[in-house]
Amino acid sequence: MDRAAVDRLYDCDVLDRHGRPIGPVAGVWLAGNRPLWASVRRDGGTTLVPIRGAQVRDRRLVVPVDKREVEDAPKVGDRDLSEAEQAELHDHYGLTVPEQRLVRHQRAVSAPTSQPPPQARRRAR
Repeated sequence: MDRAAVDRLYDCDVLDRHGRPIGPVAGVWLAGNRPLWASVRRDGGTTLVPIRGAQVRDRRLVVPVDKREVEDAPKVGDRDLSEAEQAELHDHYGLTVPEQRLVRHQRAVSAPTSQPPPQARRRAR
């Protein structure tokens, strides 16, 4: 998956395998340049949701897990994860730990345009 495709994941709402809403994507985590996890902020804190095998449809990321699994998942916060935390998450979802280290993806910042936004142009007239 190229960088632009990974960046578009940030515009998605996460739904479980049954179509129930979990929350918006707050971050994306990669292993070997492959997106494996999305962080989602919920009332109880931030948790990671496995996205391997997920499908993107109309700004919705449908993940292969149940909402209840996400609710019961370990909370991780918004920081790099220790190896023990990674192992705990993988164990919770019944996944094997990848050989590559899990790293947080930094969303590309869009380049500023040379024209002001339409609202500013209207005011200038």
